[in-house]
Amino acid sequence: MLFNVYVFFLIASGVVMLILGSLKAPYAKPRRVWNLVLGAGFTIYGLYLLLFFQGGHYMLFFYAFAIPVLRAMWFFRARAAYQAATQQAGPVPPAGYAQPPAYGQVPAGYGQPQGYGQPQGYGQPQGYGQQPPIQP
Repeated sequence: MLFNVYVFFLIASGVVMLILGSLKAPYAKPRRVWNLVLGAGFTIYGLYLLLFFQGGHYMLFFYAFAIPVLRAMWFFRARAAYQAATQQAGPVPPAGYAQPPAYGQVPAGYGQPQGYGQPQGYGQPQGYGQQPPIQP
């Protein structure tokens, strides 16, 4: 009975950590790999005990109960800190190629500023270009 409860908690802990590791949140990047590795380890060991274990000695990991709780706590703390930081910073401006305009200035368009390049019709004498069609 105790063995089946342990296997259930081992697999459940592994699945929870795999879910936390699979979320692609910007605040979870540093710990994603650890969540995935530990979650896969717990899940694989639990499935091994459930499917292939015939009896004898097995290792009882007390970390299987504590680590998922700690990892989930760290995940939600990081999420709360990230949300507080984004609310203080305000909305994120769209990515652009140039520096943002100063306060009170109208944003300029992208490309070359006016006044650069060749003027219209440069290098061609007047009258050149497509001829009008011949009319009978």
